[in-house]
Amino acid sequence: MQLKLKKVNMKLLVLLFSLAIANLLIGCMQTRHITEKYIKTNIEKHNQGEFSTIKTYTIYKGLSYGGSAYLELTGYKYSNTKALVLGADKYFYARQKFKGDQTMIANITYIELNMSQCKDIITNYKILQDRLKSERPKKNEEIYHDFTVSNDLFISFRKSSGYMNVSYIDFWISGEKYRISTATIISKLNKFMAY
Repeated sequence: MQLKLKKVNMKLLVLLFSLAIANLLIGCMQTRHITEKYIKTNIEKHNQGEFSTIKTYTIYKGLSYGGSAYLELTGYKYSNTKALVLGADKYFYARQKFKGDQTMIANITYIELNMSQCKDIITNYKILQDRLKSERPKKNEEIYHDFTVSNDLFISFRKSSGYMNVSYIDFWISGEKYRISTATIISKLNKFMAY
């Protein structure tokens, strides 16, 4: 009996240790610069023997509400173009190949928005909120109001019976949800528009 208890405690200890390591790794990833990599290697042109200049503007870097995903929004000015790059990554545990395998896979998605699309987010988030206020969902029902910004991005708010939270806006990027503070992102997008 005591031996079984020790084995259970040991398994629990290994599980807790694995979760702590995974949480630490995801938490440490907040200092990543995924949009910088995309902007510097996919947008800015580098030719041998020539100089190049690009300006970037950090709008948002942080974990999605709930902590399972990371999101960056970085604006740039380059060659008479002003635009925004969204970099989003989610982490998934890979199928175990051996006992105790804790391999994680990063799925990184990039979306580039022009200034008109940025303005669409700022203009239409409030319309979504107002539409949601008039909804009266039934028990066990959820009502979503979405606005499509591009082929790979739509913004969304939802309301369920007795509950409406517009403090967080959902950015649906290539089919994955990233939830961030509405007030924070709208304020920062407005500052970027004025930049």
